[in-house]
Amino acid sequence: MFRSKWKLCRVTTSTQQFLLKEYLANHRPDLFILFDNSHDSNRYALQEHAINVRTLADMFEIYLSPKTKFIWTSKPATYASKKPEVFRGPIYENGTMDINQWTTAANYMHFRELKKRFVEKGRPLMFLDLFSIGKPVLKDWNIDGVHMKPMWYDNIMSQILQTLCQV
Repeated sequence: MFRSKWKLCRVTTSTQQFLLKEYLANHRPDLFILFDNSHDSNRYALQEHAINVRTLADMFEIYLSPKTKFIWTSKPATYASKKPEVFRGPIYENGTMDINQWTTAANYMHFRELKKRFVEKGRPLMFLDLFSIGKPVLKDWNIDGVHMKPMWYDNIMSQILQTLCQV
């Protein structure tokens, strides 16, 4: 009979649950940074997106220590004129929103959920608004409508580190 030396994973339903429940089970982080994005989740209606946000927030409550410092960035703005034509204009929410309107609504959902889960419970949270930070420099620093030039990401990480490592 074959006996594996590998420990079998418990049942998980998503990559996020695997990482939080299994991979980090014995080494809970002191700091958790989650960078949201503006391209993957836009395929969902806002109602579906709200369910996904709540599900992920549930996992953080279940699998992370209440003492874990948590940084969750908003979805950044996109520069629609640099995106392919098919992704421009009011094509989200049954043709009622453009990408930045959808992203703004999604960011409000994130913050409301995080406020309930972290702020109102006194858990450490930093909510970094990449939408507001990025919008003024989109024309100069955006590469393809979604991604920014490396110096923008360096600047964001510098701001996070300066906040965490105050002298």
